Amino acid sequence: MKLSEILERLRQPVPLELISYKTIKGNRIDYISWTTLADLLDERAGLGGWEWRINDIQQVGNRLTMIGCLTIYGDDRSLTMMATGDEDIDLDAYGTPATNTEAQCLRRCASKYGLGRNLWKKDSQQGRSRMLPPTPIPPNPPSKGGRRGDGEITREEWLNRFGNKQTQKV
Repeated sequence: MKLSEILERLRQPVPLELISYKTIKGNRIDYISWTTLADLLDERAGLGGWEWRINDIQQVGNRLTMIGCLTIYGDDRSLTMMATGDEDIDLDAYGTPATNTEAQCLRRCASKYGLGRNLWKKDSQQGRSRMLPPTPIPPNPPSKGGRRGDGEITREEWLNRFGNKQTQKV
């Protein structure tokens, strides 16, 4: 499946029955658990159609910070988004600082692709999430020579250039 088709699928609203909520300081917070998010990525990008990687973990003062990358693979190209997460080290809640930070980081990466993004938009009157329709993705057709807009190349061109080279460890 082409990347543009996968991105369109990722932007589709999350079914209401998959959305959980918790109450923090009297406010209802809607969210998607990381396991549900992984299931949605499998369903919408395909098994093996995405990769999650943690790039950096640091303790800054009393907080654990993390940078993660989520890559979506299409037949024609791939796209990687990065996001951060952070959590108090002295966490007094379910989970550990590391697991909660990773889940937060993954949710933020996924929302950059549009998956669950509507949960991040707040209703200014009620201070809680509101369900919004997905935003359409503008087409990015290849130009002459197989090149795409914004300096990107097609998967075929990438494979021709780099796919047959083997990486050597030093």
